[in-house]
Amino acid sequence: MLKLWLARHGEAADPDTAHSDFARVLTAKGRQQLTGLTRWLLEREPAPELILHSPLVRTQQTAETIAEAIGRNQVTVRQENGLAPGVDLDELLRRVARTTAERVLCIGHQPDMSHCLAGMIGGGQIDYLPGTIAGVEFLGPIVRHAGRLCWLAKPDWFGG
Repeated sequence: MLKLWLARHGEAADPDTAHSDFARVLTAKGRQQLTGLTRWLLEREPAPELILHSPLVRTQQTAETIAEAIGRNQVTVRQENGLAPGVDLDELLRRVARTTAERVLCIGHQPDMSHCLAGMIGGGQIDYLPGTIAGVEFLGPIVRHAGRLCWLAKPDWFGG
């Protein structure tokens, strides 16, 4: 069984304030929301063992913020280029299936995270605000349409 957390990066600085989209950073509000959200989830769910994030700065910062809330020595954080904008869901699922982790958090961007979640659970349309995290379970093969949505948490519940 695989438990997958699928997240969009936290609230990021306005695109006009960064040198490039790649370099956009999280806001203080975004970090605060992610910390609160992670603590709330850890009261209900076992923590991910592995965090995969896109190469963009805001997803790396999201991963670091969540890892700090979990406990830095309890989780591995790794860049996954396949989570950059334009995610190929089937390739992402193959990569996740090849890990030895039973609980994985993937952090990416919109509209990819909405499309990935819909593809994992067999349809639907999800409003993926920055910092939104969904929990999906795969009881058998880790393939498209085989996941079960267990929960969805939005960041605006947690400050700011």
